Amino acid sequence: METDRNAWRRRCGAPLIVGTLLLGSCSSSEPDVGVAESAVPGVAPAPPAGDLFTEGHSVDDEPVDVDAVVESIPPVAEEGVPGIDSEDAFCRWWSTYAGSVQALSLAWGLQPRVAAATLEVAATNVLSEAVAGMAKHLPGQIESNRSALTIDVPGPFLRRAERARGFLVTAGADDAQIVALGEAWIDAIVAAGLDAEDVVIVVPAGTEALLETAAAQMSDELPSVVEDPTLDTTAFDISPSLDYIFENCPDRATLAGNDVTSAGGA
Repeated sequence: METDRNAWRRRCGAPLIVGTLLLGSCSSSEPDVGVAESAVPGVAPAPPAGDLFTEGHSVDDEPVDVDAVVESIPPVAEEGVPGIDSEDAFCRWWSTYAGSVQALSLAWGLQPRVAAATLEVAATNVLSEAVAGMAKHLPGQIESNRSALTIDVPGPFLRRAERARGFLVTAGADDAQIVALGEAWIDAIVAAGLDAEDVVIVVPAGTEALLETAAAQMSDELPSVVEDPTLDTTAFDISPSLDYIFENCPDRATLAGNDVTSAGGA
């Protein structure tokens, strides 16, 4: 019988590749549809896909009278960015990175090129800070997967983030302004949710022209996220980390931040 974990992994397609446009979080239904699925009258609802069951077994061919025990798994939030406010530091940084990747992938697939570049430039500090946070707080249970999760998988996105930061610096932005843009990015995706097709950030005062200049340069010099060939990182195995995240983090490994990348490109 397929395990609950495998069912979730099949449903959410993890690990995801940025080259395949993700049209929303696996934790929700279709974008812009806010109607919950109704129960059928007179029919008992099936337990959620994430519920775990412990069933009675027989010993020496004699049945053991043990009632099924259901351990309830909290549902993944369908609004905002699941886990981004988690008290667990590793889960929080994972959701920050993975949620940003998912939102940027959607933006590059659906928004005008310069608009998507604007969002990715604003997110530059968040991406690098989140990966550093994951590495710092990596649980001991997945220490053996450290390189794949914190170096190989996010490497190409971090290289793009470094280029974006360079464009901001060239435009005249200082560290405080770059941090402020990152905070505006997080506020935007938390408010809009990961299914939003038109995330717009509230640009901090004094950074409008800097962001516009850097975004134009990025749009001219880098391929889009959905076209960047370096963002195919299927060669790396992060399944141990996804298993841990499924068991321990609020997003249940449904976010798109497990994209991996090979060398080259950005």
